[in-house]
Amino acid sequence: MFGETGTLAKDGDVNVITFRRSLDASPERVWEALTTEKGLTSWLAVSAKVGGREGGDIAIEFDDGQAVSGTISRWDPTTQFAHTWVINGEISSDVTYALAATGGRTELTLVHTGLPDEMCGGYTPGWHAFLARLAADLEGGSVPEWLTVFEEVAPAYQ
Repeated sequence: MFGETGTLAKDGDVNVITFRRSLDASPERVWEALTTEKGLTSWLAVSAKVGGREGGDIAIEFDDGQAVSGTISRWDPTTQFAHTWVINGEISSDVTYALAATGGRTELTLVHTGLPDEMCGGYTPGWHAFLARLAADLEGGSVPEWLTVFEEVAPAYQ
C-alpha cells in the first residue's frame, strides 16, 4: 500500500497530519530531495524554488496549476526543514520535515499543521502519495503516478 498510513489528529483546534517513513537513502540525499529544485521536481512538483536559509522563500507549482508559497522557518541541513505552506495565496499552514540517520537509512517525519478541516481529507492521502513517490525516487525505481497512489490509499483515510 505504498507505505504505512499517516495520521490525522487534533491538537486543540489545530489539525495535525503526521507521516513517518524509513527511506533507503542517506540524510544528505533526502535533504537534497526536499530542498532543491531538482530534488523537488523529481517527486513533488513541476517547478520549485527554495531560498536555502531561514527567512528564505519557497515556491512550488503542481501540475494541476495549484501553487504553494511560503517562508522557511527552520533550516538545519540534513536534520530539519520547515516552512509555511500558503495555498494559492489564500490558506496558510505549516510543514516540517525532520530527518534522522538510522543504519544507512533516513527516518523522515513529515508534520503538516493548521489545514482547515475540509482540506485534511484530501491532504492526508495526498501526502501519502507524494511520500510514495519520494521513496521510489530515492530508491532509483520508477516513480508511481500520484493519482494512482492517491486513489489506492484514499479509502484508508475515510
